[in-house]
Amino acid sequence: MELDRNIGKPMINRIIFFFLICGLCFQTQATEKDSPSESLKAFIGLSGGNSMIARDGTLWMSIKGGVRVHPRIQTGLFVSTIVSDVKNPYKKATSQYIDYNVLGAFAEFRLLEMNLFSLSIPFSVGGGLINIMEQNVEHSSAEDGFFMGEAGLSFNYQLTRVLNVSIGGGYRLFLHVDNNKLDNNDFNSLYGELTFRWTE
Repeated sequence: MELDRNIGKPMINRIIFFFLICGLCFQTQATEKDSPSESLKAFIGLSGGNSMIARDGTLWMSIKGGVRVHPRIQTGLFVSTIVSDVKNPYKKATSQYIDYNVLGAFAEFRLLEMNLFSLSIPFSVGGGLINIMEQNVEHSSAEDGFFMGEAGLSFNYQLTRVLNVSIGGGYRLFLHVDNNKLDNNDFNSLYGELTFRWTE
C-alpha cells in the first residue's frame, strides 16, 4: 500500500504540472487576444488647414487612409483639394479662380511619446492637376499637372482608444507649375494643419 502511494505521487505531480502548463498557455493566448499587436492597424483621417497660394490665404482639406506598420511608423495614401476661393492675381481683366486636386502617398514617423502626447514628423509626396475656373463659367479646365512634396512636425494627443487629434505645420513644395502666369513660387508655402484620425 505504501508502495502504491509512492508510485502515485509522481503521477499526481505530473498531472498538476500538466494543468499548470495548460493554464499558462491559455492565459498567454487570452492576453494576446486582449492586447492585439501594436503594428498593422488600419486608420482613416480627415484633416484641414491653411496655406498660401498666389499670396492668398487658402483653406484646403485632405482625406488620409493607411496602416500602422510599426508602433512608430504609419504610411498610406491621401487625396487633397482646395475648399476656398483663390483668385489669380495676374488676371486683372477677368476674375479667374484657382483650384487643385492631389493624390499621393505619405509616411509619418513618431519621434517621442509621453503618456497620451506624442511628437511626429509627417512626409508626403504626390501629383495632381491645377484647375482654372473663369467667373460665370460653370465648368473648369484641368490645365496643368504638377508634383508636390511636404514635410512637417505634428503634436498629437490620444483623445480615446480609437481617436487621435493632431495639430502641426510644415512646408509644402511644388514642381512643374507653369500656367496662366502662375509658377512654383506662387504655390510653395508654409502650412498649418488640424487632423482627426480614427484607428481600428
